[in-house]
Amino acid sequence: QVLPDIIIRTEEGSGVTTVHQGSDQANFAMPTNPGRALMVFFSLRVTNMIFSDDLFNKSSPEYKALEQRFLELLVPYLQSNLSNFEKMEILNFRNGSIVVNSRMRFGKPVPRGVTTVVYLILEDFCNTAYQTMNLAIDKYSLDVESDQADPCKFQACNEYAECTVNRWSGEAECVCNAGYFSVDGLPCQSICEVQPDFCMNDGKCDIIPGQGAICCRVGENWWYRGEHCEEYVSEPLVVGIAIASVAGFLMVASGVIFF
Repeated sequence: QVLPDIIIRTEEGSGVTTVHQGSDQANFAMPTNPGRALMVFFSLRVTNMIFSDDLFNKSSPEYKALEQRFLELLVPYLQSNLSNFEKMEILNFRNGSIVVNSRMRFGKPVPRGVTTVVYLILEDFCNTAYQTMNLAIDKYSLDVESDQADPCKFQACNEYAECTVNRWSGEAECVCNAGYFSVDGLPCQSICEVQPDFCMNDGKCDIIPGQGAICCRVGENWWYRGEHCEEYVSEPLVVGIAIASVAGFLMVASGVIFF
């Protein structure tokens, strides 16, 4: 589908990309950058779709079906309206109704200011998507950035993971912290939750930041804790500490009132 009000063309040999609106002549012209190809990242939020955990897993039928749907909708749209558009791919789906993180590749020459033009085209797509495709897209959620942006921004790693960028390919991925794992593409979870039988012989599974999972022995009214399970704790000791703390607080409070 070609946009009725924004059409972009690159004149052969001139090195100038022209943006037309409606039937008018060029409103403004942008010089092209013949140096290299360009990646443009973008994100949008679909508000009339419900997210499910299957959309974390790129191998799931639900993920593949939704990925195919967005590619079939957006790729022809972008090809018709952007010069030197080469490819689009879905990076991931994230919760928040459904947040679609994607990127597109442009060949040479690349129009300067292309992110602004991409934003205008996607904004128009958001405005017409509900009427023509039954997609309610929040246009205020639209985010478009060039490949100079931080690629980790579009990975949405959770608090138990760190985003790392491959120095050669520039690809970003979420890497789980020590003691945390991702199962079927789901966000990183504690191994203590993923594997309830991780600890044996009455061990208590715990995650030590920077070290990973450890197992400390637990009895009926005692247990070990600490980085190396070196600290013995029993219920009488805990009760004694609690009583001493309360007594200390009452003494301080009474002293303040008395004086």
